[in-house]
Amino acid sequence: MNRDTSLATASAAWHRFVDTGQVDDSLVRPEVAQSWQRCRVLGIDPRAPKLPVMLDARRLAAVREDNRVLMETALPFMRFLKTAVQGTGFILVLTERSGVVLDVFGDEHILAMARENNYVPGCSRAEEVAGTNAISLALIQKRPIQLTGAEHWNVRHHLWTCASAPVFSPEGMLLGTVTLSGETIHAHRHTLGMVISAAEAIHERLRERETAEEKHGIDVMLASVLGSVSEAIITIDAAGIVTNINPAACKALAVEPGEAAGKPLPRLFPAHPELAGLLPLERDCPTFEVTAERPAGRAHFVITPYLMLAGEAATGAILALRERREFLNEVRGLSGLNAVFNFEDIVGQSPALLRQIELARVAARQSTRILILGETGTGKELFAQSIHNCSQRRHGPFVALNCAAIPRELMEAEIFGYRGGAFTGARKGGQVGKLELADGGTLFLDEINQMPLDLQSKLLRALQEGVVTRLGDSKPIRVDVRVIAAANEDLYAKSQAGEFRQDLYYRLSVVELALPPLRERTEDIALIARHLLAKLGEKTDQRALALSPAAVELLRGYPWPGNVRELENILEMGAIMADGRTIETEHLAYRMRESPLRDAPRKAPAPGHIESRPVRDIEVDMIRDAIEEFNGNIELVGQKLGLSRATVYRRMQQHGIVKAVTVK
Repeated sequence: MNRDTSLATASAAWHRFVDTGQVDDSLVRPEVAQSWQRCRVLGIDPRAPKLPVMLDARRLAAVREDNRVLMETALPFMRFLKTAVQGTGFILVLTERSGVVLDVFGDEHILAMARENNYVPGCSRAEEVAGTNAISLALIQKRPIQLTGAEHWNVRHHLWTCASAPVFSPEGMLLGTVTLSGETIHAHRHTLGMVISAAEAIHERLRERETAEEKHGIDVMLASVLGSVSEAIITIDAAGIVTNINPAACKALAVEPGEAAGKPLPRLFPAHPELAGLLPLERDCPTFEVTAERPAGRAHFVITPYLMLAGEAATGAILALRERREFLNEVRGLSGLNAVFNFEDIVGQSPALLRQIELARVAARQSTRILILGETGTGKELFAQSIHNCSQRRHGPFVALNCAAIPRELMEAEIFGYRGGAFTGARKGGQVGKLELADGGTLFLDEINQMPLDLQSKLLRALQEGVVTRLGDSKPIRVDVRVIAAANEDLYAKSQAGEFRQDLYYRLSVVELALPPLRERTEDIALIARHLLAKLGEKTDQRALALSPAAVELLRGYPWPGNVRELENILEMGAIMADGRTIETEHLAYRMRESPLRDAPRKAPAPGHIESRPVRDIEVDMIRDAIEEFNGNIELVGQKLGLSRATVYRRMQQHGIVKAVTVK
């Protein structure tokens, strides 16, 4: 049963009991059901507003004084647990034996939520006051317990998950509880284990209070807590000496606890002597990477450090250790590095397009590299995503990079990443490159024809050897990446002319797809237009967008230098101008009706390649004509061509077009 189903089941059982007094023993734990029964007999309102705070400041001070030994003993452990759960949405609560809250620690936003329920020092969580809750049951049952959602009696507590463990004196007398409380959406299977460990550690420290130093008790609790979690954790003191290493970290680094505890941190990571001066760290500590030699070979890890503070002084740090691939998978998940399109999303019935789809489907099932050729706006990334989602790598990341959109001086860092301090302005912790992010998946390099020649040689080496070396670093990192490249020019012709490396071209073009431009798929234009209008209708809440027959014919006769992307822009403009009516020819961009290319003869491309004089030359003529027509006004040039100003300037730079202005 998943968490959502379990929550819904508990809620249904709670409503049934509140309304009828009947409880389903198969759905509700016995101790919870018995507590509900007691609450019902006591007449406690399950929908009561927040409870008043039982003790005023004077009475609370007196109760705290009565429990001074418990509070003093528990305080170091509570502080450590506060550091351990920082940012997780949980608060840490200490109560005395009758259920009165003595102290509360945690993040401010969850403390505010607790204050809204009067879950503050001085309140009572005894069952006869607050109804069924984890603290009261831990006190009654004298054992650890965790309650979630509607297992609580009061409806105001249904958003909470609480794990509570009783604390006993050395003689076995019940002293109080340690509790972690937070929103149910942040509940974790280790929560109960952490409070159990803390309660046991407090009990142990009470027993050793007269003879042991406080630090020893903290180490006992720390070792107990660290041993209860599955994450790899190392702790160090202010001098950088390893004080604790949990079993998960020992397993990850292939060491025994005795080989690490009491040793300087660089002993675990010999390739990083700089770790000897890790402290003092800044409060906002970035993650950093390390390598470690294991019997099975070199391993790469990412360390996230968390400072342990006593006032303003750093007393040590908790180091969370994760394997680099695991860390990158988490980054990919948060960054949305995935492909959303499939071959079924490609619209069209023209034989030329269907041939390329079939070839792409066949190539997708292999691990070979693919080169996609096509003019701007023909759907190269749509094909690349479809290939990824049809391949064995579909569960891995899909990382896209447009080589034309990255400044030349930054492109190498984007693709290969860099080490911290590699150049002026570099991030302190360095940056993972696109090749690393795509490890286990697909890297799509769009407009690779814009990649500088010197960078092409480095990419070729990475593809040949399957390793990446970041800028400013000397350590190679092995990656498993499938590269799909795309170009809007004839890459073979560029390689023959010395404008693109021939060896890289042959490395990339094991399978070559040539996407036909829209002007050669006139039979698909009406189909694509209807598809785009349907999407536009959903976006603008206009469900009946349609084209008149005359408008369809106008679309079919236009040469579409911007291909499907231009068609989408034209239709959006037409829908705006039509204002809910059928889109007529007068609603479409006037350049379509006045285009000098409407009746221009169309030369068929060579099989498998973009024509040697593709739309590039036509585009150059159109841009030059528009610049001359509008006397260098790029805003008007862009409006006529259906391009943004930035795109016009980029095309001018690509084609070497100089803006000339005539003074009249």
